[in-house]
Amino acid sequence: MVSNTARELKEQPEIKQTPVQRPAANPRAVGWSPFERLLVTVGGVVTLCLVIALLSTKVAINNQQHHLQDLQSQISKVKNANTSSQQEIAELTSQSHLKAAAHKYGLSDRNSNVRNINQ
Repeated sequence: MVSNTARELKEQPEIKQTPVQRPAANPRAVGWSPFERLLVTVGGVVTLCLVIALLSTKVAINNQQHHLQDLQSQISKVKNANTSSQQEIAELTSQSHLKAAAHKYGLSDRNSNVRNINQ
């Protein structure tokens, strides 16, 4: 049987296999279409604008933060000056200071005269 099968295979015509050919590349299909180019260009411009806007916003925020820090330092200076002024006023309007001022100007140190100096 083996010999019969071998003879049958020899008697069959040979089948030639042709290689599969790919279709020729279309030059327009390889590149981007005009719409795709436009889309990429618009996307790039929009991205660039967003980056510029983001950076300018960041710079503006930093400037405002520095300005706020300057204002806070000015507020603290004014508060310190206000506190020292209040302390000075408290010392000048104290009863002992007013009595000393009354004696200096030859006034009696009664409460009515001290109130007059205070006004």
